[in-house]
Formats: sequence, structure tokens, C-alpha cells
Amino acid sequence: MVQRRAVLAAIGGIAGGSLAGCSGDEPAESTESDYPEYTDVPDDVKEYLSNTSNFDGTGVDRTDAEEVSVTVGARGNGSYWAFDPAVVAVSPGTTVVWEWTGRGSTHNVASPDGREPLYSGPAVTSSSETYAYTFEESGAYQYVCEPHEIQGMKGAVIVV
Repeated sequence: MVQRRAVLAAIGGIAGGSLAGCSGDEPAESTESDYPEYTDVPDDVKEYLSNTSNFDGTGVDRTDAEEVSVTVGARGNGSYWAFDPAVVAVSPGTTVVWEWTGRGSTHNVASPDGREPLYSGPAVTSSSETYAYTFEESGAYQYVCEPHEIQGMKGAVIVV
């Protein structure tokens, strides 16, 4: 009887994991919930991100961090066409590091319409790609993945 229970438990665990989307093909869960919510997102940023599936009107408060990571090629907008988190609030002097997952085709980080200051360079696929920028001035910095802008792959850093 003990062996039968062990076998059934093992089968149940495998089936449950498959049903829950826990296969090796799925990305790790978002870590956004590990941080406080940032609710003071400016209206122009809300409008800019209105077609971004993983933006719910709030951001992540990382004003206590010296360095913050943003995932490039996170699950969203119908594929791996999202930044995670979509909005992050930081303090002046914080470095934001965008880290590529290697999913969702080629991505980059750029200020919209070629404005300054963000530009990671031409879009790349590599999962080892990173781009870092240290924000010194207060304000809202919007950015986009140029190849996937139409899909809604946009984000913002709010420096408070």
C-alpha cells in the first residue's frame, strides 16, 4: 500500500506540475510582488503604457536600492514582448540594469523617437546581454523595445 501511494503521489506531482505551467519552457514567476507597490505613476506614463499588457497602473518601488534589474523579454503582450517590471521607481543615483532573457526574438532598450538618454544599441537576441544606465536627475523616463513597440513592449523608470 505504501508503494502504491508513493507512485500515485509522484504521478500527481508530475501531472500537477504540467497543468500548472511548470515545465522548463516557462519563464520564472515575476518578482514584482517581492517589492512594495509604487502608486504615484504620472498620468503621461499611464497613457504611454496603456497598451502594455503587464502594466496595471502601478509600478514597483525600488527607491531603497542602489541597483535595480529589469527583465527584457519577459512574458507579456502575447509573447515574450515585455519588460518586467513595466514601471520601476528609483532614487537619483540608482543604476538600472536591463537583462535579456533570450526569448521573444530580438530586443533593445531605447528612448522613444530617438530622444535621449536611453539606447542599448541595435536589437539583440542573446540571453547574456545587459544594458545599464545610472539615473541622476528626477523625472519619468519612458523607453521601448523598438522591434516590439507596436506589440506594447514599453516601460518607464520614475526617478523620485
